[in-house]
Amino acid sequence: MVKLSDDCSESQYLMRINVGDQRLREKQNLLLVGSCTDRYPDLVKEICEKEGGHVVIHICLEETHMNQAGFKIGSIVKYSDIKQVTILTVDGSPHCVQLHYAVEDIKRHFAPEIETAHFVIEKGRLFEISPDTVKRSRHLSKIQKMTDG
Repeated sequence: MVKLSDDCSESQYLMRINVGDQRLREKQNLLLVGSCTDRYPDLVKEICEKEGGHVVIHICLEETHMNQAGFKIGSIVKYSDIKQVTILTVDGSPHCVQLHYAVEDIKRHFAPEIETAHFVIEKGRLFEISPDTVKRSRHLSKIQKMTDG
């Protein structure tokens, strides 16, 4: 479980929080973190405290299927009138990257009004990733063309 300091509320597990939880409706900023980010509490806190703070929810897509998580996230976005979803995961995980994909799919198909932000941690450093990069990473043929140069 990802634990945070008193400056940021403790995280909740995605599959155990009610989609209409009052904390979600009040804050309207959601920070979704891969559960393994617990190794980087300072980086989680840094993102958590941005833009007036976030409700922090963690999930491990190695143990929960992406479709279950995506349905739950989409329900939270709609029921709780979420304005911004930020995703923070470790880089290079084939499971964690799905969290970025799921949120962009929700935005594209069901909630185009939400703002999204993507961050990854690589070797203890924080990197911001554009939604366009997330989209391109799903298409191996496009990446191949970019690497062929």
